Amino acid sequence: MIKMSNVSFDKSPRGSKAWIALRRLDKNDDRVVALREVSIPPAAEVTMIIQIITTTFGLNTSDVIFKIRNHRGCLIPLNSSIPANSKHMPYVLEVAKIFQHVCPKPRTIPMTVLNKSMKTRLQTIDRRIQRLEELLPQIKLRHNEKLSQEIECLNQKLRFLHKRMQVADSRSWKGGLTRAPLW
Repeated sequence: MIKMSNVSFDKSPRGSKAWIALRRLDKNDDRVVALREVSIPPAAEVTMIIQIITTTFGLNTSDVIFKIRNHRGCLIPLNSSIPANSKHMPYVLEVAKIFQHVCPKPRTIPMTVLNKSMKTRLQTIDRRIQRLEELLPQIKLRHNEKLSQEIECLNQKLRFLHKRMQVADSRSWKGGLTRAPLW
């Protein structure tokens, strides 16, 4: 005799129901304030999930950050694929201010080191400028010498071309062939 159970295989995805405990770190309270069951629909976007959580717990999301942790204390992504859990091991939703847990480190480079490096840079730049000012008359002389050399070279070329043009103009046609063509 075979017995069959009435198990239905529903193909429609159901949302997961997760138990979430609320911890308000933005109000400097480290204890769990509320524990509620939240239904997360499948394929929901993060903004919709945040809206569901804020309406469930009655939170203001204007200047806070949500961090959700599993029962081991590890951060998990806040999305629609959060697995269902039990009331005895809930997820912990930490509500914190923006940059609340960022601790600035003290300045690692003292100002004296910065001042010293800037002073040496300025001194090297000043020395380079002084050296250029000293060399400025020599640079002008070199520039003028180079220009005069190039002008002289161009003058020589022009004289040569002028002589060739005069030789080409002096040729004229006498009107007769010295030897008869062989055609």
